[in-house]
Amino acid sequence: MSRFAALRSFLYSRLWSRHLPPSATIRLLVGWPLLLLPLLLFSQIVTPHPVWVVLLVVLISLYLSGYLWVRSQVQAVRFARRRQGSVLVAGDLLREEFVLENEGRLPVLWAEFLDGSNLPNYLPGTVVAAPVGGAYRWWKEVECAQRGVFRLGPHCLRLGDPFGLFNSEIVYERAETVLIYPRVVQLPQVALPRGNAGGSAPRRRPLLGVLPAASVREYAQGDSMRHIHWPTSAHRSQLMVKELELEPSGDVWIVLNLDAALQQGEGRTGTLEYSIVLAASMAAEMVSGRERRAAGLLTASADEVIALPPQPGQAQLWAIMAALAPAQATQWTLGELLRRNLSALGRRHTLIVITPVAVDATEEGAPAAAEAAAGWISQLVQAQRVGLAASVLLVAVPEAEPAALALVRQLVGLDIPAQVLRTDMALRTALTYRRTRKVIRSTPSGGAYTVEVEEEVG
Repeated sequence: MSRFAALRSFLYSRLWSRHLPPSATIRLLVGWPLLLLPLLLFSQIVTPHPVWVVLLVVLISLYLSGYLWVRSQVQAVRFARRRQGSVLVAGDLLREEFVLENEGRLPVLWAEFLDGSNLPNYLPGTVVAAPVGGAYRWWKEVECAQRGVFRLGPHCLRLGDPFGLFNSEIVYERAETVLIYPRVVQLPQVALPRGNAGGSAPRRRPLLGVLPAASVREYAQGDSMRHIHWPTSAHRSQLMVKELELEPSGDVWIVLNLDAALQQGEGRTGTLEYSIVLAASMAAEMVSGRERRAAGLLTASADEVIALPPQPGQAQLWAIMAALAPAQATQWTLGELLRRNLSALGRRHTLIVITPVAVDATEEGAPAAAEAAAGWISQLVQAQRVGLAASVLLVAVPEAEPAALALVRQLVGLDIPAQVLRTDMALRTALTYRRTRKVIRSTPSGGAYTVEVEEEVG
C-alpha cells in the first residue's frame, strides 16, 4: 500500500469517521482547497491583510459546516426495506417498500440508494430527499421472469452536504434470499401406467374410497360374483359385470432429465425451462389433483443428485418446487441417473420420466436420437422387471418432433406409455388472478395521461 493510500485510509477510518458505527464512512470529495490553508496562513504572517483572514475563515467554515452536516445526517437517518409477499412463482410481481426517515435537525437534501441485488432486471436504486423530522417512502416492483434463488441486498445510502465537499456512506450488509418457484401449468392428458396386481396380491385401499366403475360388460366364467351389476343385469335379463377402474400403481417418482447435451432453445420455449415447468406441474397434479398420490423427485442438478422420496401433502409439493427452483443443466445422463438409483426407488411405484429430445441437424437425426436414448430405455425395461411401471414425457423443440415420435413408437412397443410435448405448445397457468395497474400514455400534442389497465396474471 502506498503512503498516499495509507494516509487516505487513515483519514477515512480514523479521522473523518471517528466514533461512528463501523458501517458508516465519511469521505472527503473535494480536498484541493485545503492545500490553500498553509499558503493563506503564510501570506497573513508575511504580509498581514484582512483578505487573508477572511479567506481563511470562509474556507475553514465551509469545510467544518459541510463535515458536521454530513456527520449529523449519518447519526439521524434511518432506512428500511420490506418485501411484500412471501411466495413468488415465475411470472409474479416482486414488490418492495423503501422508507427513509430523517430524525435530525437538518434536512436530507439528497440520499442516493445503491442496491446490490442480483434479481434479473431489478434496479431499485434511486435518489431521494427527506425534510426535517419527516420521511420519504417509495415502492419498486419487477416481474420475476426467471425461476431460481436470488438475493435482495446488500445496499447502502450515500448522503452529502450542500457544498459537495463531503459525503457519507452507510452500508447495510444484511441481504435477503428470494426463492422464485417454477410456474405450475395445466397439463394435457398424460397417459400413466395402471396397477395390474394379481388376485393373490394384497389389495391397496384408495385414499378416496372404492374406485367407481368405468363400464359394465357381460359376465365371463371366472368373474367374481361381487362385481355383478344387478340393476343392469335385471334390465338386460343377463348377468353384467362392473369393470372397475384400475388403481394407480403406487406412489410416483418424477424423474427429470437435465442432461446439458440434450438441451435446446432458450427461455420459456427452451427444453430446460419447459421440462422443469412440467416436473413442477406434474408434482402439483399428483399431490393436489384428483388422484392425490404421493410424489417424489429424482434428478441431477449441476453435480448434485436430488432424490426426494415420495410423500403426500402440500409440504412435499413445496419441497419439490424448492428443489426445482435453482435446478441447472448437468453432465449426468438419464441412463446413468437411473442406473445408479434404480435399486433405491422401491417397488410398485410409477416412474414419470420427463426428458428432452435432441436431434442432429442431419437426415439421420431420428435414428441418432433413438441410439442416444437406448441407455435410459434399457433402464426403464429393467425397472419394469422389478415392479416399477413407467411413463415418459418427451420434450421437443419443433425441429426434434420426428425424432421424438420415433421414440414414442419404440417405447409403446415396449409397453411404456409415451407422448410428445412441444416447447411451442402454450400451457395455461394453473393459478391466475386479475390485477389493475396504472399505465402512462402520451397524447399527440406531447402531453401525458394515466389510465388503469386490468390484466390477468399467472
